[in-house]
Amino acid sequence: MMIGSSLAAAAPVMLQAKSANGQTLEQVPVQANGRSTRAWSCDEQSGELTFRAVTQVAIPADGVLYLKVAYLDEGYGRLNVQLIPDGEKPIKPDRFLGCQRTNSGKVVSALMRMNGIRVSENGGISVRVGIERSAGVKLAIGGVRVQDTAFEEPNFQYVISDPWNGPYRGARVKPADNSTLKGKVMTGYQGWFRTPNDPDGRGWVHWGNIQEGEFTTDMWPDVSQYSSSSLEKAADVKLKSGAQAYLFSSAWPGVVDTHFRWMREHDIDGAFLQRFVSDDFNSINGRPEWVLANVRAAANREGRIWAVEYDVSGYPDAKLLETLKTDWKWFVDRFHVLDDPNYAREGGKPVVFIWGLPFPNRNISPETANAVVDFFKNDPKYGGNHLIGGIPGNWREMAAPWQDHFKKYDGVLSWMSQSYAKDMADFGKLGLSYHAHVMPGFSWANLKHLPSGDPTLAYTPRDGGQHYWNQLSNAAKAGSDRMFVGMFDEYDEGTAIIPMSDDSPPTPKRAGVAATFYNGPNAQEQGRFVRLPRAELELGTTAPHKGISAENFFVRMGGRITFPVAGQYTFSIEGAPGDDVELFFNGEKVLVANHLNGAATTPKAIAVSEGASVDYRLDYRHRTGKGSLRLLWECQDRPRQPVPPEALQDAWGRFITNEGKPSDWWLTLTRMGKEMMNRKRKVDSPMP
Repeated sequence: MMIGSSLAAAAPVMLQAKSANGQTLEQVPVQANGRSTRAWSCDEQSGELTFRAVTQVAIPADGVLYLKVAYLDEGYGRLNVQLIPDGEKPIKPDRFLGCQRTNSGKVVSALMRMNGIRVSENGGISVRVGIERSAGVKLAIGGVRVQDTAFEEPNFQYVISDPWNGPYRGARVKPADNSTLKGKVMTGYQGWFRTPNDPDGRGWVHWGNIQEGEFTTDMWPDVSQYSSSSLEKAADVKLKSGAQAYLFSSAWPGVVDTHFRWMREHDIDGAFLQRFVSDDFNSINGRPEWVLANVRAAANREGRIWAVEYDVSGYPDAKLLETLKTDWKWFVDRFHVLDDPNYAREGGKPVVFIWGLPFPNRNISPETANAVVDFFKNDPKYGGNHLIGGIPGNWREMAAPWQDHFKKYDGVLSWMSQSYAKDMADFGKLGLSYHAHVMPGFSWANLKHLPSGDPTLAYTPRDGGQHYWNQLSNAAKAGSDRMFVGMFDEYDEGTAIIPMSDDSPPTPKRAGVAATFYNGPNAQEQGRFVRLPRAELELGTTAPHKGISAENFFVRMGGRITFPVAGQYTFSIEGAPGDDVELFFNGEKVLVANHLNGAATTPKAIAVSEGASVDYRLDYRHRTGKGSLRLLWECQDRPRQPVPPEALQDAWGRFITNEGKPSDWWLTLTRMGKEMMNRKRKVDSPMP
């Protein structure tokens, strides 16, 4: 083997498949898109193939090699590729593209960078290619090659580019004004959607379990304005029209460029990039920062402004201050955020938005919150920022230490405030600027697996835009001079203002019962979901789910009940003594019983025809007793008995629609809302 080569790039080296005993394997015929070709095929037991370099491979002094694997893309799941220098530990790629199978039926190529290969005299290299098992699909490899120069494919060049290292050097359009947020409309930008074979390489993120046809968004995106190279086939999901579904990844720069172009076209000034505090920051563990780099570049290209919004949700109090310090120092020293003329300023100060410090369920102490504010405002080197705090809408009811904390900000956003005018007056007395929070609606039936999109729960209808218009108008009437739209792209909770499609997939229907468990007496933001075969559960003996206590938990069950015969049906619920239960049919409460003592029965029967169905939701609060939770029914010729599994469907979810409006209607209303705020349109104008 050639060691530490610093000469011109060596020719690519092809690798040969080898058996476990070192014998050379031959390729066999395979079918790809109806055409015959040849490939190495693994047996289904091992699920992997090993390749050996047929000639010596030069290991560059930087220890980096590039690997290309051509494979037959059948089934789903990720390739598991390892490069093994003789006598050394296996090395996995640190950057890769095309490693996730999407069942295209084509021969495709996975491109990888292998970093940290030790220069030694030990000899050759091997490459092991495995597969995430997919029933009935074998791994078929058309070729493996290794080289010491990066592949020229443009998307791969982006994947290895590290665009977050150093200042932005691309095309730039300065914003019309970046001296203040006064008079501006800013949006919250999540940027958290991912697809297979994007730069992030994690598969489907924030869309749902797409391969299984399960979704976590209540809005389906209108993808008509994205380039085809930015879209990924959504597995086998078909839309209501019968067309193949496609989805986007925010890790592609073209996607974020499109979003910021929409901002420019609709006079939205910019975005607060939601940065959820975690140990996955580049400043902490070196993970890529694709969306951060994309947002900076897109804001500069489209003449928009942007700023960081830290969301502290779920992060430990004990680590928060040091993590934020480390990250902001990285922003200043490595990312060169202060050199970006499109980074938002207020009175010459860089804007930093921190959301969630005072929220009780975030479990941050006032002492930590004050220390965070002190760092961003007063640190000798990294301070001097204009700090905005995202605080609860009921902030007036909070304890005295938090009242003192609010005064330390430069500006505030009262989350889901119902009293813009009062907030403005009260915060004005404290000398704080006020960002009115407006949103077009809310929905998370798919995200929370709610039965058939129960409209009585976690749902704020858009009403064709009237709900949004009322907030925009009320904020303008109150005299608000700056607005925060929550959110720009959050399809998950139905708050997005970017275009959505009315041609969404059907929501799933499967056998069984959907059940989500929560510790404590009520549903919370995060639960543990499981699909049960029937509406039954043993209580007081073992924990119902990992991470859920055997006592004092809340479970929400639901789906659809189909009636095999016509009749008058009465329902009952059995449970442990002292527990509480509520039962809903088609969103209407039909049974409530607190402190159970025996079975609770619906006060009146429902009349149904043969084959009819109802959507049901069963909310059950378990305390400490023992017993069996069971949903039972009875009718004229059927004695009381558990509802049989064949009558139960896990039928859930909804996709909201544009209600006859154009798909960009919510962007249009945002522009008009800004006009009302800046008195270019009457604040009491009716919605167009």
